[in-house]
Amino acid sequence: MATCSVDYAGRLTAHLPLATRTLMLKGDGSVLIHSDGGSYKPLNWMSPVS
Repeated sequence: MATCSVDYAGRLTAHLPLATRTLMLKGDGSVLIHSDGGSYKPLNWMSPVS
């Protein structure tokens, strides 16, 4: 759990404003960012660097 904002630039560009979020760091290097509202789909998914 973290209070954070997200700015992502890669295959797509995304911005998520400051909010409480659940962060999942996976063993393959990818990062999943979920809302704190209990959704099962991530708000943003950042693939590992190749």
